[in-house]
Amino acid sequence: MIYIISDIIIGDLLMGKVFEKFETEVKRGVLQLGVICLLDKEQYGYEIIKNLNNVGLKVEEGTLYPLLRRLEKDELLSSHWETSGPRPRKYYKTTDFGKEIRFKWLISYKSINTAVKRLEDNIQGK
Repeated sequence: MIYIISDIIIGDLLMGKVFEKFETEVKRGVLQLGVICLLDKEQYGYEIIKNLNNVGLKVEEGTLYPLLRRLEKDELLSSHWETSGPRPRKYYKTTDFGKEIRFKWLISYKSINTAVKRLEDNIQGK
């Protein structure tokens, strides 16, 4: 009986790790797409986090800011500092190149999503 409990616990831990790894990989791509879609109108970091969270894409500062830097380095986003308010804020906006990439990413994402839905519909016993 102890072994069964241990196997169940080990199985649950392994399942948790496998699920977490998968979720992290999927979320990474979806967050890129979410940011590119969100930033047609310029926004600063806290606004971006709040707006992504509001649509169900939970993100933290430690994840968002490296992503913003990477997207800016890839010329998908542009940014500028606004220092006239009570505290300096860096605003981000999707570039024209970013909009072209966004169009292609959306097509790719929708195609993948459709394929996964078809596979899900074929699962036995569903």
